[in-house]
Amino acid sequence: MATIQGLHSMDGLRTAEQIQLLDLVDSLRAEGLSEFTALPQLIVCGDQSSGKSSLLEAISGVPFPRKDNLCTRFATEVILRRALDSEIRVSLVPGKSRSPVDQDRLWQFRHEVSTLDDFVTLFEQAKDAMGLLSVGGNAFTEDILRVEISGPNQPQLTIVDLPGLIHSHNKHQTEHDVELVTSLVAKYMANPRSIILAVVSAKNDFPNQIVLKRAREVDPQGLRTLGVITKPDQLVSGSDGEKIFLSLARNEQVEFHLGWHVVRNLDSGDQDQDRDTVETQFLAESNFRSLHATTLGITHLRQRLSEVLFDQIKAELPRLIEDIETGISSCRHSLEKLGPARVTLEDQKNFLVDLSDDFQSLCEAATKGDYEHRFFADQSLFDRRLSAVTANRGMEFEEEIRTEGVQWKIVEVASKRKRHRTRAEAVEEVRKLLKKSRGRELPGLPNPLLVGEVFREYSQPWEGLARQYIEDVWNATKLFLEQVLRYLTDATVSDNLLRYLLDPAMDQRLALANAKLGELMAVHKEHPETRNHYFTDRYNMLQRNQSEAKTTEVLEGVLERRGGEITKKDIPRLLELLHEKAKADMDLVAAESTFNAMEAFYKVAMKLFIDNVPNLVVRAIVASRLPPMFCPKSVFAMDPDLVKKIASETEDNRLKRQEITVKLKALEAGNDLCKQYALRVTSVLRIPKRPRSSGSLSTTSSVVSLLAEETPKGEESDSDASI
Repeated sequence: MATIQGLHSMDGLRTAEQIQLLDLVDSLRAEGLSEFTALPQLIVCGDQSSGKSSLLEAISGVPFPRKDNLCTRFATEVILRRALDSEIRVSLVPGKSRSPVDQDRLWQFRHEVSTLDDFVTLFEQAKDAMGLLSVGGNAFTEDILRVEISGPNQPQLTIVDLPGLIHSHNKHQTEHDVELVTSLVAKYMANPRSIILAVVSAKNDFPNQIVLKRAREVDPQGLRTLGVITKPDQLVSGSDGEKIFLSLARNEQVEFHLGWHVVRNLDSGDQDQDRDTVETQFLAESNFRSLHATTLGITHLRQRLSEVLFDQIKAELPRLIEDIETGISSCRHSLEKLGPARVTLEDQKNFLVDLSDDFQSLCEAATKGDYEHRFFADQSLFDRRLSAVTANRGMEFEEEIRTEGVQWKIVEVASKRKRHRTRAEAVEEVRKLLKKSRGRELPGLPNPLLVGEVFREYSQPWEGLARQYIEDVWNATKLFLEQVLRYLTDATVSDNLLRYLLDPAMDQRLALANAKLGELMAVHKEHPETRNHYFTDRYNMLQRNQSEAKTTEVLEGVLERRGGEITKKDIPRLLELLHEKAKADMDLVAAESTFNAMEAFYKVAMKLFIDNVPNLVVRAIVASRLPPMFCPKSVFAMDPDLVKKIASETEDNRLKRQEITVKLKALEAGNDLCKQYALRVTSVLRIPKRPRSSGSLSTTSSVVSLLAEETPKGEESDSDASI
C-alpha cells in the first residue's frame, strides 16, 4: 500500500444524494464480493485506437500510457474507494486458464506507486509479468491488472479498460488473439450490471466500428449503453463526416437509452497542454456546440456517469441481494456436502456416522413415499421418488404380464403373426402335443401332466418379463442411492461409498432377487397345483361355453334349414344331430379339455405371479430395507482401512472447503451490509400509505424496492431529459 500524490478527486462522480448507495456497493466490493457475483461497474469498450485509454485517464486521473498501446493488451480494472488516506494498491488477477504455478506467481505481483510517473513503469512491469514481452509470447492475455485507489474524496466506483476489439488478424495479432479479445470483452459486456461505455472514434466511419455491434448483441434495447464519441477534432468542419457524427451524437443514427456524449482528449503531440482547457476551447468553437451542453466534455460526462451508475445500482440491487442470498444457501449446502475437516480416524468415523443418519432418513422417506424433504422438491428429478418409481414400474409389469405374458395370443381371425392363434389352432397344437404324450389315460380323457406342459409353453415369456422388471427396479434403486449420496456429500465420498459398500450390497441383492424369482418359477414349472376355487369355476365355465357353442351351432343349422321355425317333430332330429356332434374325435375332446384346464389355471397362476414378484422379490429384496445398508452400526463395524478409503479427504476437497468458506464469508458480510443499509434507509424512507402485497422478497430487497419507487416516474434530471 502506498500514498499517491497528484491524483484528482473526481468529485463529479459523487453527490450527497448518491453517496449512501454508492458506499454500499463499495463496501460490498471491499469485502471481496466482486470475485463471486457481478457488481455494478463501468466498462470502457471500443475498437483498437478508438481513444479508450485516454477517456479512462480523463475520467479517473490514472495516466494510462497511449503511445505504445500497452494497456490495451489486457483488461485494467480501476477500483476507486473512499478512505481517510490517499493510497493505491496494485495487483494482478490471473486468468482461469493459467497453471497453478503461474497463478501463484501472478498473485504475488506487487508494484509501488507514489506519483503519477510510477504508472509508466507499472504497465511495463505488469506486461512483463504476464509474459507479453517474452519472445513468442501472446499479444493479449486474460489476466487483469487491478488498480485500487483509495482517498477521502474518491467515489465508490469501478471502471474497466478493455483491450480494443480487433477486426482481423495480422502478423502481429494472431487469430487466437482476435478470439481471446472478443471473448474477454464479451464476458464483461454480458454482465447485466455493467454500464457499457461504447467508445467510437470520429476518425473512422462508425458503422465500421464493431463495438456497436457487440453492444447491441448483449444490450439489444440499448438500456445500459452510453455512446462516447472521441477525436471529434479530426473531423473537417462542415464536412459530411462531421454532420453524420453530429447526428450520431443526437441519438439519431444509433439509438441508446442513455444517449451519446462527445469528448476531446489530448493527442500524443499536445501532452504539455491542459486537457480540460483544450477540450473546452474546441467544443466552444466547433459545430458540436449545437449539442446540449450536458452531452459535451469530460466534466459533464463524469456527472452523467454518476447518475447512470446510481440508477443502475438502484435498479439492480434487489436482484443483487437475491443473488447474494442464493449464493449463501449454495455455499452452505456445499459445505454440508463436504462435511467437516477430517484428519484422524475418529474424525472420519464421526463424519460417516452423521452422514449415515442423513442417508437413513432420506431412504426411509423415499421408500415410504414421504416426499416432504427438500431433496424431493424438484419434481423434474422424479427418479428420487423411489416409492413412486417402484410402484409405477410394478403397474407396468402387471400390464406386461397380462398383454405380453402369453406365448400364444388367442385371436378371433386367423393371423400370420407368429404368436397369434385362433382358438381352434391353439387346440390343434395341444392335440399334436397330446399324441406325443400319451400315457395310460382312457380315450377322450386328458393326460393330467399335459396341462402343466401346455401351461409352461403358454407362460414362457413370464420369466424374461420378470427379470427385466427386477433389473429395472434394481437400476432405479441404484440411481436413487447415488443421487442421495451426491446430495448429501461430495463426489469423492459418494463414489467411495458406492464402490466399497453400496454397489457390492446391491449386486448381492440382485443375485438374491434372481434366485428368489427362480424359486417362484420352479413352482410353476412343476405339475400345476391350486386350491383356489376360481380354477374350478373358470374351467367349468369354459367347458360350458364350449358345449353351448356346439349346441348353438346345431340349432342355427336346423333353424336355417327350417326357415327359422322348429316343431315337436324336429326334436328327434335335433337330438340325433347333437349326438353326431358328440361323436367327435376323442383326441380333440381331450385337447379341448386340456386347453380349457390350462386356460383356467393360467388365470389363477397369473394373478399369483403378478402379486408374488413385486412383493416377494422386488419390494422385499431389491427396493426395501435400504436404510440398514449404510447406518451407524455398519460404520462402527467397518475395518479402519475401509473407513480411511471412504472418508479420508483429498487435497482438492480441503482446498475447495477453504475456497467455499472464503466465498461464504464474503457473501455473508455482503448480506450483513445490505441489511445494515436497509435499516439506514428505513429510518429515513417515506413509506407509501397505499397497502402493499406481501411478497417473497427479503426485508432488504423490499426496502431497496421501496427506494427505487421514491423517484416519481414522471420526474427526470436535466441530464436525463437531454439524453
